[in-house]
Amino acid sequence: MTLCSIKAPGKGWIGSLAEAPDAVFANRVMGDGLLLDPTEGKLWAPCAGEILSVARTKHAITLWAQGGAEILMHVGIDTVALDGDGFVVHAKEGQKVEAGDLLLSFDLEILAARAKSLLTPIIVMNGDEYEIINRCNEGVVTTGDLLMELRTLPKPGDNSPASEERAQTVARATTIPLAHGIHARPAARLVEITKKFKAKITVSTGTRCVNARSIVSLMGLGLSLGDEVVVTATGLDAEPAVEEIMAQISDGLGEKPVPIPAPRVTSSDTLIESAAKIEPVALDGSASIQGTPGAPGLIVGKIVQLKSRQYDFPETGAGSAEERSKLLNGIAVVRRRLKDAAIAAEASQQDVLMAHLEILEDPELIEGANTLIKNGKSAEFAWHAVSCDQATLLSSLNDPRMQERADDLLDLQMQVLAVLSGKSDEADQQIAKGTIVIAEQLLPSQFVRLADANVGGVCIVGGGPTSHVCILAADKGIPVLVACEPGVRTIADGTSVILEADRGQLHVAPPLEKCRAIEQAIAKRQQNQSAARECAHEICQTADGVRIEVFANLGARDEAAGAVQYGAEGCGLLRSEFLFLGRATPPDEEEQCKAYQAIADELDGRPLIVRTLDIGGDKPVPYIDIPMEENPALGQRGIRISLRNPELLKTQFRAILQVQSSDMIQIMLPMVVTSGEVLAARKILDEARAELGITKAVSMGVMIETPASAVLADGLAKDADFFSIGTNDLTQYVLAMDRGNAALAEHADGLHPAVLRMIKTTAQAGAAQGKKVSLCGALASDLVALPVLIGLGIARVSTTGARVPDVKAIIRTLTYGDCQKMAHKAINLSAASEVRDHVCKKWPHLNEWA
Repeated sequence: MTLCSIKAPGKGWIGSLAEAPDAVFANRVMGDGLLLDPTEGKLWAPCAGEILSVARTKHAITLWAQGGAEILMHVGIDTVALDGDGFVVHAKEGQKVEAGDLLLSFDLEILAARAKSLLTPIIVMNGDEYEIINRCNEGVVTTGDLLMELRTLPKPGDNSPASEERAQTVARATTIPLAHGIHARPAARLVEITKKFKAKITVSTGTRCVNARSIVSLMGLGLSLGDEVVVTATGLDAEPAVEEIMAQISDGLGEKPVPIPAPRVTSSDTLIESAAKIEPVALDGSASIQGTPGAPGLIVGKIVQLKSRQYDFPETGAGSAEERSKLLNGIAVVRRRLKDAAIAAEASQQDVLMAHLEILEDPELIEGANTLIKNGKSAEFAWHAVSCDQATLLSSLNDPRMQERADDLLDLQMQVLAVLSGKSDEADQQIAKGTIVIAEQLLPSQFVRLADANVGGVCIVGGGPTSHVCILAADKGIPVLVACEPGVRTIADGTSVILEADRGQLHVAPPLEKCRAIEQAIAKRQQNQSAARECAHEICQTADGVRIEVFANLGARDEAAGAVQYGAEGCGLLRSEFLFLGRATPPDEEEQCKAYQAIADELDGRPLIVRTLDIGGDKPVPYIDIPMEENPALGQRGIRISLRNPELLKTQFRAILQVQSSDMIQIMLPMVVTSGEVLAARKILDEARAELGITKAVSMGVMIETPASAVLADGLAKDADFFSIGTNDLTQYVLAMDRGNAALAEHADGLHPAVLRMIKTTAQAGAAQGKKVSLCGALASDLVALPVLIGLGIARVSTTGARVPDVKAIIRTLTYGDCQKMAHKAINLSAASEVRDHVCKKWPHLNEWA
């Protein structure tokens, strides 16, 4: 295996990457490596190679080492914000360099004064191809000292030349014994089995053959009960690989196998569906397009129908070797761009970019394209064909989230095609500021460009509320409507519209007076929000003096500072999953403690409530054995997982207990149902306290997220120190509506009287035992819900950071007595829509905010 030596690119101190004050680096999202704390302002080449990229802001350089390792050197943390100030670049992209060549110089004084940290991550970006076998873990280094040695990793299906003669191919046929065929969970189980073997493994049916390591491809085969498949393996361990896979299929791949039915005789009748004609939308002011809210907001603007760039490329290639190299280089360029973008991106964008990287590395895409290239096709044709096939498969699955991932795949298709063709992947279309863009579908990279152009809003015929575009839009404050009626595509450019994304409506060609009224309402809303921010740090109480605390929900360190600026009185929910997801091993005690300490420091003595790890079958991690389940939402989740892994829970407890703050950090347990779970967790917590010599009592509360925990709240209150109601899960469990299902989005409303009764029961149980009851779900950010929640007895709400000023401002206009009356009325209504109507009628000024 190839060895590559990486030397120190400058003088300084070496430390662990886990010490980086940035979760992207500390959690090794970009790859493994080291930290250099520089003592001189120069960065030298750590090995011979070629400069792959130089950041526009000059703070980072990526080097392609001889042998193929991609080495990122990122000078300082958050130095992208300096926009190149203090940096001088001495190399350019594409330049060949030798070890010790000067790449970059920087002013240590400027960076020390204006950047978050001087700590410089040195990272192996393509960790799927290289592993670090020897590294300098700490101490002082000078330029040229050995930092780490790398070696190439064998790829699945590869066999060494010396062993090729002993490699064998084994193929066997079997029949699918699963009632629902090969859907997501059986496919995931099959992929998991293949990871035990080095052999190349395929599954085929009829004329189609797919990589058994690709979950998307396996599901795309559409295998049903009774379908025959052939499992083929090639390699030194082909025989045991096929034997185990055949046995697992016979056993049901984690599900109960059923008898194979007799062959059915199908009718020769063909069902022909005629495509419905899309009628043009009326422009007389009467038309209103319906959709599903994707990101909230209200705006008046003019329509622009988004045009997509079409790429022309030859079908026939110039030779398989040349075309294969061209494709791999194109994919490598896009991969580097995604990783570079993730470094400077905000948390929400990082999630999207990392998801794209995972899709880009799907082996089925590469192998499928290479097969077409071998048959004489061009790199462009092969990539376009394979990615279209995969996107079609994803779109055909009965899973809204998988259908939305098809959009992500098409996004990557366009980005790679742009590189291969040497053109920009942006459409030749100018979008004016404030425009409302209409699109058949919208890719995440397209949305980012539209956001940069300051568009006013977006309406999409396809998509769903959980799509990456909606996540990005909510973060940018751009209203989005998804799943719109197809007639929206018939509206001419320049037509005036009113986009009410909160209510799922697009009003077409409204009267001028209505536009003016809405514009005045928007101006009033902005005025209200500006005034709210000015008094955001003042104490929050109702008009008649009842104190209501307003905290913020956090998911990472960088969110804490913003929440404090918005006036948050503390953190009512720290989602600790950000430390555990997207990695091969769990964070150790030291890493966790540093991360919690950093957030506590940002909160500057304000209360911090840390929710213990909340994962399950829908959010699995490789280092915890979570059995595949038919319904992960009702399976091993939250505290159930933690109690099955007590050492993992104790490590988290120990890390939390060691955080230094003016007040002891509080702990919150997720998905609790019984007092037995609380007592079991308390026992582990007491063991951790004893080990650390902590005698002071530690506050430990529970989340109320299920009907069972709400009904049993009086018993739970005897063992828990506080309650926090998670309305997102509580709503879907009470109403039996998947919160991720776009078709049910408008009905899965936390203001439904059934949900409100659960909240009332919990609040009463807490009050009877003198335990504080707070609410940390999405309902806490819903301004219309505030009067009802306060009236039900909620003493603290924990909302999104940016919503804190608005929540405080609304609470100051309410009286506790009126809130109690409204709550009593609300729980006796029959629908959430009725509750909303009653609240807005009582407090019409809420319409100026909501």
